[in-house]
Amino acid sequence: MTEMFAHPSPRLDRAFQIANIVHAGALRKGTQVPYIKHPVAVARILEDHGYHEDLVTAGLLHDAVEDARYENLDLQQRLSEADGRGRLVVPAGTWEFREAFLRFLCDEFGPKVFDLVMAVTESKNDGQRPRDWLERKKEQLDYLAKAAPDEAALKAADALHNISCTLEDVRRDGLGVLDRFRGGALVAWHYAAVAQLACERLPAGEPLAVAVLDAAAQFSTTVRKLRPAQVQPRPYPPPAVY
Repeated sequence: MTEMFAHPSPRLDRAFQIANIVHAGALRKGTQVPYIKHPVAVARILEDHGYHEDLVTAGLLHDAVEDARYENLDLQQRLSEADGRGRLVVPAGTWEFREAFLRFLCDEFGPKVFDLVMAVTESKNDGQRPRDWLERKKEQLDYLAKAAPDEAALKAADALHNISCTLEDVRRDGLGVLDRFRGGALVAWHYAAVAQLACERLPAGEPLAVAVLDAAAQFSTTVRKLRPAQVQPRPYPPPAVY
């Protein structure tokens, strides 16, 4: 794992270990790509753009809280064994284990990393009322509009990798790729909105902001080019004159 980063550290190793347990067996939507490749890519994007280790660590963990299947006893056991300090007692109820996992993350990686992870964690898998895709995305956009620069950088790196991967698939396989997402064609709108808001919250000219804006623009352009032309309705003939 350490060879993936220019500046490896035990902390990054530890974050990868936890992320790898949470995402074990999961695949990227509509693909055979192991999900763990996404948080690794997000962390590397942040490192490549010169961000500090807290952000790179958060990149590795950014989907861990949102995607963990807290009710799964195998996951509970594996995380408990990785804990090594008795903080994750198993077996436990779903929400009891979730709360213990949140405390574990904060203790293990520090409040800065924990706050960054929670800043990009959607309101699902949290015991609250279920929210549909659009409501969750709007909540995240509202938060991003006021986000601190580090939070915006984490969201921008996440979006950059998602946009780049989806764009590659759309160019190869067509617009049917969008059907793998709950939002369908609204994904293009969401990508553009995230890119714009993240850019506004980052310092002017920040390379990461430029990169995510460019990726979102390419995605929107590609979708427009591939979208079938709308068939114009034939005009009604003029009324007959008698």
